[in-house]
Amino acid sequence: MAIWQFGLDFIPLNVVRSNYEPLPITIPKKMAEDFPWWADVQPPTGFEAWIDGALSRTDSLSQSMRVWGKEGGDTAFVCYDDSAKSRVTWIGFRVDVRQLSRAFVSSICMLGGRLECLLLTSTYHLLTPEEAEILGAINISVAMNYLRDPVATLRSLKPTATEIIPLPQKIPPKDQ
Repeated sequence: MAIWQFGLDFIPLNVVRSNYEPLPITIPKKMAEDFPWWADVQPPTGFEAWIDGALSRTDSLSQSMRVWGKEGGDTAFVCYDDSAKSRVTWIGFRVDVRQLSRAFVSSICMLGGRLECLLLTSTYHLLTPEEAEILGAINISVAMNYLRDPVATLRSLKPTATEIIPLPQKIPPKDQ
């Protein structure tokens, strides 16, 4: 995901409710990334046509994924458990804040409402599929801050210890 994109993943509302009461504002990272949100719930057949109405389909590098939009721009992704695309495992969207399209945000909200989903941000906040709530979250996001002040935003991003991967050290040749 590009720094100027705002990520939203669909999570079925009834699955969140079965795991949390009351509904949380955020979900722990491990739960958000590792829990099989779509294992027991599936969107209706043909739901991809609703995405077709917002973005054009594009080629995917994976046979178990469908992609819409342009890389680095407004995009949508649906991952399936196999190449037959019979069971959804993930539905995600990326909003390009450089050219913020309210129509695209509205389409995401409409689909989220139809599928009875909450929207999970890349900072693990749960949002309802309401345009004002999504636009408010975008307005305070890293993506929007990057547009306002790229240098300060990049300087503010500090990797955690788990994100820092040391490069291998060059081993000097042994004397022969």
